[in-house]
Amino acid sequence: MIKINLLPKELRPVQRTPIPHIVSLLILAGALVFMYNIFIGQRTELLIVDGKVQKMTKELDGLQEAVEEHKELIKQKSLLQRKILAIQEILEGKTVWSEQLHRLATLTPENIWYKRIRITSKKFAEEKPTLDKKTGAPVVDAKTGAVRMTRVSVDKQILEVSGYAIDDEHGLSSTSTLAARTTNDKDFSNYFMLYNSKIVDTDFNGHPVREFTFEYIIGG
Repeated sequence: MIKINLLPKELRPVQRTPIPHIVSLLILAGALVFMYNIFIGQRTELLIVDGKVQKMTKELDGLQEAVEEHKELIKQKSLLQRKILAIQEILEGKTVWSEQLHRLATLTPENIWYKRIRITSKKFAEEKPTLDKKTGAPVVDAKTGAVRMTRVSVDKQILEVSGYAIDDEHGLSSTSTLAARTTNDKDFSNYFMLYNSKIVDTDFNGHPVREFTFEYIIGG
């Protein structure tokens, strides 16, 4: 049976074509493919950057270990330097004492023998400039213009030498000779200054002798 549409063209229903839908789908598919490619590219770039970050992190960790090792080596170096200085001071001190004790033996008259040589300490009163508590500078008296002095007590090391002596063949006092020699000898007196002496007449195994004690301030 044949159907004839007698309606005018403007009233006839429009026959739809699938082409626009197909084109839209193609555009959408292209956009999705484009976005996927961008995603893959960014993902790849992210992986590359992440790899670089991990590599740099490892390098930084290695550098941090090197820094810590360097700090530890600096500490060890400083400790060794202090030990070396301490050893040098001890050796120098031993050298000085060895030389000065030998010097003392050289200066000692034949008629003297020692019973004890030791190091002690005593307190001495000294005057030192009065310091300002805030600035640490010496305080000056406004009236006199002189620096104010404060009397303080300080500890000083003492070389104590004690023993016995008899007069020499000329009847001269051996203790006086020892005192004069140790005072006048520049090498010895640079380190030790005689400041006190005690001499007592006594006997040793039935023989008359003088028992003496000389005290020298170490360092003058």
